[in-house]
Amino acid sequence: MQTFVVPVDFSAASRNALAYAAQLAQRVQAQLILLHAYMLPTPVSEVPYMMVTADELQKDNEALIARDAAFVRDTYGVACTTIVRLGIASDEVKVLLQEVPADMVIMGMKGAGGIEKIIGSTTTNVVRKLKVPVLIIPHDAGFAEPRCIAYSSDFSYHKSFHLFDPLLKLARFFQASIRILHIQLHHTSEHADVLAGKKEVENLFTGLPHDFVTVESASVTSGVNEFLAKNPCQLLVMVAHKHSFFERIFSKNHTAAMAYETHIPLLVLQDKD
Repeated sequence: MQTFVVPVDFSAASRNALAYAAQLAQRVQAQLILLHAYMLPTPVSEVPYMMVTADELQKDNEALIARDAAFVRDTYGVACTTIVRLGIASDEVKVLLQEVPADMVIMGMKGAGGIEKIIGSTTTNVVRKLKVPVLIIPHDAGFAEPRCIAYSSDFSYHKSFHLFDPLLKLARFFQASIRILHIQLHHTSEHADVLAGKKEVENLFTGLPHDFVTVESASVTSGVNEFLAKNPCQLLVMVAHKHSFFERIFSKNHTAAMAYETHIPLLVLQDKD
């Protein structure tokens, strides 16, 4: 891993994610690219007021992001560059990744209750639009080396093994154990696809300490939450692939179904065409 892109908005949650990204980069000897995207203010009333120009906003944001970059360099000794652009944050992240190869996007989430409130619209849109891994840092999560990684899977799809490279690299670097978590819904039984999927994963994690755990629960989200409450891990990993559970929970129509709040970083691996 060499380059992490960190979208920043100068909020407390954003700076917490930046501190996490800097400490991870320090451990694995990666560099950071900080990106801030801003929009021009839109008048919402008929009361006259002084408009801020795009040049003024650009300079102000450049000054703010320079402070964040200086903090990273001075505190952690991590190489850090900055980019400020006019535009929608999720779109600008996608454009930047077409210009500069990066291994991962690291960004914060905040709020309490429901995936939209936890992650926020910007992070949600980034996950939907990108094909690179996204590491989402809760607003209350400090950095901890991932010694135990929980990988939640339903084993119901053919896996592109290359998408697991970030997980495998982190596990090997930190000598982490991997808990492979399958949530079996009440009144269901394992079918052939699940058994075949377990075999594929077994081959994938050969040489790494790992085990399989099945949790019976009323829903996937509550099952993951129950497992993490009893088995502390430093990283949760899920795969976003077309028509998957993970994609469905990022749909606004299923927001209310999200019954848990994650307090550990969530690594989203992308399995998209």
